[in-house]
Amino acid sequence: MLSRISKALTAASILFFLALVIFAIPSFFDPEFEVINRSSETVSVVAAWRGGERDIGEILQQSSHRFSVDDEAAMTFVVRFSSGKEIESEPLYFTRGTKIIATITGDGIAVRYDFES
Repeated sequence: MLSRISKALTAASILFFLALVIFAIPSFFDPEFEVINRSSETVSVVAAWRGGERDIGEILQQSSHRFSVDDEAAMTFVVRFSSGKEIESEPLYFTRGTKIIATITGDGIAVRYDFES
């Protein structure tokens, strides 16, 4: 009887620690970003955060660009449309293991975490 309980507790402990490892692994990866251009024109994008800046360059209409950075801060995206219009997103904090999606439309930039709908 005690042997069965011991085996069951051992199996439960192994499953518990395995689940912890599976959920903790993403926190070791650099944050990922995806910029999606849903506007009707080509845009030029610059991502800026405390102590850093990345010129993403041009993104064609209905295209996207992915990148990552080795840092933790709040990121903003500055978008210049081919028509000359320029807009800037609100800052969104990022840390290891997160993925942020910035969607550009003709009206603005929607920045969200990948798990938000």
